[in-house]
Amino acid sequence: MCAAFRVAVALTRVLYHAAAGSVLGVARVLFAAANERCLRCVNQAALGRSVTGTFYGDLLVGAMAHSWRLLMQGLTSLVFLCARADEYVRPPPSPLVLTAHDKPAAHPQQVHISTVGSNSMRISWVTDDRNAPSVVEYGKSRGNYTVSTTGNHATYRYFFYKSGAIHLVTIGPLAASTTYHYRCGKAGDEFTLRTPPASLPIELVVIGDLGQTGWTASTLSHIGGADYDMLLLPGDLSYADTQQPLWDSFGRLVQPLASARPWMVTEGNHEVEALPVVGFAPFVAYNARWRMPHEESGSASNLYYSLDVAGGAAHVVMLGSYTEFEQGSEQYAWLERDLAGVDRRKTPWLLVLLHAPWYNTNQAHQGEGEAMRAAMERLLYEARVDVVFSGHVHAYERFTRIYDNEADSRGPMYITIGDGGNREGLALKFHKDHRSAHLSVFREASFGHGRLRIVNETSAVWTWHRNDDEYATVRDEVWLESLATPKLSTATAGRQDDEL
Repeated sequence: MCAAFRVAVALTRVLYHAAAGSVLGVARVLFAAANERCLRCVNQAALGRSVTGTFYGDLLVGAMAHSWRLLMQGLTSLVFLCARADEYVRPPPSPLVLTAHDKPAAHPQQVHISTVGSNSMRISWVTDDRNAPSVVEYGKSRGNYTVSTTGNHATYRYFFYKSGAIHLVTIGPLAASTTYHYRCGKAGDEFTLRTPPASLPIELVVIGDLGQTGWTASTLSHIGGADYDMLLLPGDLSYADTQQPLWDSFGRLVQPLASARPWMVTEGNHEVEALPVVGFAPFVAYNARWRMPHEESGSASNLYYSLDVAGGAAHVVMLGSYTEFEQGSEQYAWLERDLAGVDRRKTPWLLVLLHAPWYNTNQAHQGEGEAMRAAMERLLYEARVDVVFSGHVHAYERFTRIYDNEADSRGPMYITIGDGGNREGLALKFHKDHRSAHLSVFREASFGHGRLRIVNETSAVWTWHRNDDEYATVRDEVWLESLATPKLSTATAGRQDDEL
């Protein structure tokens, strides 16, 4: 056990017994001292680099990094246990799959893209060289860049960690359903992206609680095995949980997919990373690394926003479960304005994503979305939202159309898809006698991903693809009818295998 880890263990005892401000002051100093040395270990492990140049030295680095991860997970668990003694107890964590970076400092890494407005794309990447240029060159043929656009970059600090330069460049106008080849920072590899279509049909991949494990790699492989137009992620991306180098590793892991199709995300509880003892505000890393187009939808916060897809045939609302949502809050007022601006004659499909589910029969995270449901459900119902996707619970569950805890053909269909591959494992137990059990149509504790193919103005098909098999097996399928159509009916189920 490294000396820094012993200091950190002692710190946990101090934190446990702390009751006065003076003790917290001492805790801050001890925590920073332990963090400075162990963070160095985590950095090396996540970057895949040798510190000592020897086999045994690298083993020591790995042991220190692992010890620090366990400590931070323990501290986080202690906080949640103190706040909620009856919280669901998860199985042991799964090993991480860390993605190394061994290229020059100016070489772009962690490249991902997101849509901005109707015809632009934001390109984001990181360089270890903080003076590398924030420029994207692009064109419609390989190696032939006809346009060059300059943006900006920034860094952030978290304890003794300082990020690389996080570059943000918005390119466009771009043609719909078109392949572009681009290069970031005038260095490194060429990437290829395809813009979403300007009209229906469109295919959306939905995954939640992704992480970076072997399960994650399986999910990403299955997603990449079939084409799609855009990926939607309702929170819990990297599971860095204050270990900032894990954000870097996550960015490298998802780069092959995230650099080719737009990834639109919202935050989960694992993005918060607030540590009041040492004064860190929430969402520092998330807001710096995953900048979403909130300004374009009139939102003052990167934690909630909306976007139009397929030329406005579908409107996607990304809500924030971990920022204020009560009536009178900025998010509530923004949501009212946003939904009021949707003309269902022109926009037949209305989708909402958030992290903590409003309906859930799993033992895990019972009731955690209830306050938000009570505050906002009426707004979604009156706007005739078609589907609400959530994560947080590490399993798959699909409900019928619901409003206020009762089946209602005019309410949204609720789908929980928090089974992307996180290190915490699956939430295996569903309550058969739960008050919402009669509303739950299909549920299974397996890793996987979902696809929503909006076929036309009236019909869409949702499929859930399980990872357990050699190929991404379709385990659940249902056809939906838009609630904007004159005939408001309950979705008709397709294939439904036996529930587990």
